[in-house]
Parts: sequence; C-alpha cells; structure tokens
Amino acid sequence: MPVVTVRKWDLERFLRKELSYGEVMGLLPKLKCEVEDLSGGLITYEAPHDRPDLFSVEGLARALKSLITCESQYFNLVDRGLKAFNYGVPLRPIAAFGVVEDLELDDEAVSQIMNLQEKLHATYCRNRVKASIGVYDLDKIALPVNYTLADPDSTYFTPLGEKRSMSLREIISETEKGRAYGHVISGWEKYPLIIDSSGVALSMPPIINSDETKVTSETKRVLIDSTGVDLKTVLNMVTIMATSIAERSSSRKIVFVDTYTSDGGVVRAPRVSQGVFSINVRDASSLLGFKVDPGLAANSLSRMGHRVLSVSESDVVVEVPPYRIDVISWVDLAEDIAMAVGYVEIGRNALELPPARHSGRVHPLEHLSREIRHVFIGMGFMEVANYMMSNPMAQNEVFGSKEPLVEVLNPKMDKYTCLRRWLTPGLLEVVQVNQERAKEIAVFEVGDVVVVDSSSETGARSERRVGFALSSSEITLTDGLAVLKSLGDAMGWAVEFRETAIAGFIPERTASVFINEVEAGFVGEVDPRTLVKLGVLKPVVVCELCLNKLL
Repeated sequence: MPVVTVRKWDLERFLRKELSYGEVMGLLPKLKCEVEDLSGGLITYEAPHDRPDLFSVEGLARALKSLITCESQYFNLVDRGLKAFNYGVPLRPIAAFGVVEDLELDDEAVSQIMNLQEKLHATYCRNRVKASIGVYDLDKIALPVNYTLADPDSTYFTPLGEKRSMSLREIISETEKGRAYGHVISGWEKYPLIIDSSGVALSMPPIINSDETKVTSETKRVLIDSTGVDLKTVLNMVTIMATSIAERSSSRKIVFVDTYTSDGGVVRAPRVSQGVFSINVRDASSLLGFKVDPGLAANSLSRMGHRVLSVSESDVVVEVPPYRIDVISWVDLAEDIAMAVGYVEIGRNALELPPARHSGRVHPLEHLSREIRHVFIGMGFMEVANYMMSNPMAQNEVFGSKEPLVEVLNPKMDKYTCLRRWLTPGLLEVVQVNQERAKEIAVFEVGDVVVVDSSSETGARSERRVGFALSSSEITLTDGLAVLKSLGDAMGWAVEFRETAIAGFIPERTASVFINEVEAGFVGEVDPRTLVKLGVLKPVVVCELCLNKLL
C-alpha cells in the first residue's frame, strides 16, 4: 500500500487547528491509514490501496475535517462549455480533461500535487500502462487542447526539467522518464501528443510533460488530463486529481471539460459523484454486530464525507462523493459506519453473543498447523509467509497449467488479480529472491489457498496447506522424500509415494503423497524450463500437502 508523507503544519492549516500526535494516532486509523512515523514535523502513513483520495495531504485533510466536524464539503462545479478534442490514438484511445481555478499554491502544495500524481501512476495507472496523468498551468495554454498522434522525429518540445528542445524520439532515449516508460509507446509509428490550439505542446503521454506549461507556486488555474486504455480509470484519475487540487482553491471551483472524440462521442470530466446508494439499517446491524439506527447511520456516513439525501425508519440514502471510488455497494457504506463509530466502541456495544456450548479451545486445523510448524523448524527449515493474492502468470502460465482461478473483478495491481490456488509459486519466488544469499535453501509455509469447486455453494473452497521447497546444486527428489519420511515419523503418519505428473514438474521425478492411505498432495523436482522462466539457477524440490484431508 502507498506510503505517504505530509508536513504536519500543512495538514493543520487545512483543518484550521493544531493536532497533537495522540490525535493523529487516534484519527488516522479511522480512515484505515496506518501511522508509520511521527517525527521532524512529518507524518508518514500507509494509505489503504482502495482510497487513492488519501494519497496526499489534501484528501487526508478533507477526510479528517468531515470526521471531526461532520462539516459538508461540496465543490463548486461549473459548466463553461470548455472543450477538448480527441483525434484518435488507437492504442491509447481514451482521453479526459478537467480544470481547477482560484488556486493558492506554494512550494509544498506543488510538491504534494506532483507526489499524488506519481502515486496514482504507480498504483491505479499500472506504471502508466493503463493510464497516465498530466497537470499544467492553464494560463500558459490556449484552449481547446487536442489529443493526437505526431511524428516522433519532426515534433519537438522541451521536456520537464530539461534545458533544450528535443524530438519525441530523443525524449524517449535521452530523458529519465523516457527510459523508464518509453517501452509503452516506443514501437509505435507515431507518438501521442497533447497540443493546444496555438501549437504549444503540453505533453507526450504517458512519458513526460512540457517544461513550458509546468505548474509552479504562481499558478492560479490548472488543466488536468488523463489518457489511457480504460475509460473508468481515466475518469477516476481526472476526478481524484481535480478534487484534491480543488482543496487548494479559495472557491473550490472545478470546471467541466467535454472531450469530443472522432466517432462523435463526448467524454465529460471530472465525475460529479460516485452514485447514489441506499443502506438498510437492519442489514447494517446484522453485518456489523451492533445496533445501527437511522440517526447513527446518517451521522456516521456524513462524517465519512457522504451527502445524506434521505432518512427513513429502515433506510438511509446517500450520494457518494466523486473521489470515493472504493464505494461499490451498501457493504462499503456499512464499513464507513463502523469506522466512524470506531471498532473499539463497537466492541463495547456489540449485540449479545450466542451462548457458548463448550469452553474455548484451539481449532483442530490450527492445532495441526502448529504441530507441523514445530516439526519443520526442528528440521532446520525457515518459515515464510506469502500473500493470498497472486496473478494467473505466477499461478498457472509459468507452469504451463490451465487450472481455474478465483479472479478479482476490480484488481488494483497487475500482480494481484486472483487468489492463489497453491503455495508453490510463492515458495519458488522466495527461492529466486534468496538464491544469491545462500548455497542451500530450505523454506516452508503453512497457509490457505482457494480452489475453484463447482459443488460448493460459493463456487470455491479454501484449504489449509503446508508446502516446503529445497534448493541447492545437489538437491534431488530423494531429499524431498526424506523430509516427508521424517515429517511422517514425527507426526505418526504412514507415508507412501506413487508416481504422478504435474504441469511444470519433471514427470519421472514427481510423486503423489499418500498419508494414512489418503492422497494429501505431491512432491517433485521442478522442471528446469520452469526454473529458467522464474530466473532460478539451481534445482528445486517442492512439496505441498492439504492439511484439511489429514484431520
């Protein structure tokens, strides 16, 4: 999750009050922000990945102001008929623009705006592949602006931070941003360009902006753009940037821009709201485990920045602000209620728990997991913990497998688009990262995976598994079998092996593992071709067992 650093005095001038460090520690967790450091007049916190509106001091201050004062904060949205034109960039076809006026900036404000832009680039924009963002001094631009393609050798402008004019192709090869992101467009015959009506180049998206139109502390009006391959993401980026920058505006004035496309379509940005949602207080009470009445729900949602439209005995209807792109259902509103109330307070006022039928005890699966951990540590293995989230490349494609996966509908990062179906990819990643640090590697993991299961009510089931990986220049399947025999002796299991085949493993050196006559998993040598794809230099033996089958 993004780590954000803001100056305490900058946050306080938004709130118009001083904050003690104790107040900071108490308030930020209510916004799912984890405070990492409070020193030197700086506040460093980890922002939740689904709240990009909190990636800068402007959004953090806005959220805290609502939380503390329940003060309604609306933007002054203006339609002046501003236009932009998208003349067609086939491989990055989407473009949207917005304007913010009456700005009061200083060096810290400019720094926060640029930091927000880069954090959005690294997360939601997928390192500028899915979308990119530009911010310009509008008083240096002649509207309307045009998004088009240009010849890379005959089109010139001075890139941000450079002293001379360069061709688009030179920008890709000679600037830091060009070398970092040029791969996105370097194979194109023509490069994308945003240019104003007088011929001044604003930027070559998604690479770099023009130095001539850069934002400074003297800037009073800004033009914001986002271009990319996904309309929703592009609109979200313009909206988040515009609403954050508008916190620096004396009038909170945001001006719509209509972008006309070559096929006759119109894209208006920024977004007015995230939509209207209704939450039933009975459903909220059931989900949160404490009584939620309409008044409490309305007050809590208002404190979280939502605009309350109506309140009845059973439901509260709110308009979600445009920057809250994390809200997609009433469940998200219920979470906002819980955060506004506070989880500690919820614990004090929780509904009566059902009567206990027996004294508390460790779940059998947890007990088995602990016992197995002790055995592996006793054998000299090091325990690792990998993420449940993964991606199809790591889970299947590297191994030449096509096993079904539980995929995420709205992933925020390319690396985390599905749930892991087995532990092996994570163990191999640990081996790859540490192969230069140790001649021999012996690691294990006890963790959950999610397997697609059509017979399940939800279409999937979770399993607790243990897996281990051995790697050295001399490692073979025999070493893996010996570890399993030792594990069986320690646990009192009868362990047997039968030849099998698994995608990504050497067929003649892979076996099914039967424990007490139950097929529990596999052990095998990873195919060298798989290791080459992963960048692993030495042989690896991997074993994986399903603990649910062993209870």
